[in-house]
Amino acid sequence: MERAELLAQPMRVLLQEHPVLVSLLEERGIHCGECFIADRETLAGVARMHGVDLNEILNEWAHREALPHSD
Repeated sequence: MERAELLAQPMRVLLQEHPVLVSLLEERGIHCGECFIADRETLAGVARMHGVDLNEILNEWAHREALPHSD
C-alpha cells in the first residue's frame, strides 16, 4: 500500500492491519484503539491532535515495517 493510501485509511483499519503501529503510538501515549474517533480519523489527524510530527511517525513506522519512507 502506498503512503497516500495509508494516510487516507481510518485509524481503526490501520491499527488492525499494522499491529506495529499500535505499539509505536502507545509508546508516545497515544491509544487510538480505545478511542471512538478511530473509525473516522486518519493518522495525519491523530498526529495533529496529539502534537506529534507525522513524518517522524511515518519514518519510525517504515523503519519497523516495510513501508515507503516519507523522504
